Amino acid sequence: MTDTRDDFVVSFKPHPGYDAPLFVIKGSTAAEIADKIASVEATGLFATVGNADKTFKGFFLVGSELGGQPVEHPSTVQANGYTPPATPPPAAPAGTPPGMTAPTCPHGTKVFKTGQGKRGEWKAWMCPARQGDPSQCKPEWL
Repeated sequence: MTDTRDDFVVSFKPHPGYDAPLFVIKGSTAAEIADKIASVEATGLFATVGNADKTFKGFFLVGSELGGQPVEHPSTVQANGYTPPATPPPAAPAGTPPGMTAPTCPHGTKVFKTGQGKRGEWKAWMCPARQGDPSQCKPEWL
């Protein structure tokens, strides 16, 4: 079995935006990376990728200005023309139960949530702060 791990990876992005094209060059040695970068520069591949990105964005902008709508990518439609049914969206979180008033915390109005755990069904008022926020308040279990 051969080791295909690349010890060196160099990434290029023309700007930090999420929509910037990402160009990645991998190699097992620094010399291999240098050779690949030189080859990319010599063939004009950086410029080609940059031009393709500009062209794509231009078409996207023109299409959106003319009211165009995105279409399903052909690779997501099976050869026989059958498209599998979409999975249903997840159920909306439970609203405030009748007769109860939602408590508040420093982050706003708490959200009523229910779920099923190892010990059965649970209910709680949850802080609306983003999950992982260190200042998020503790749940109020019911």
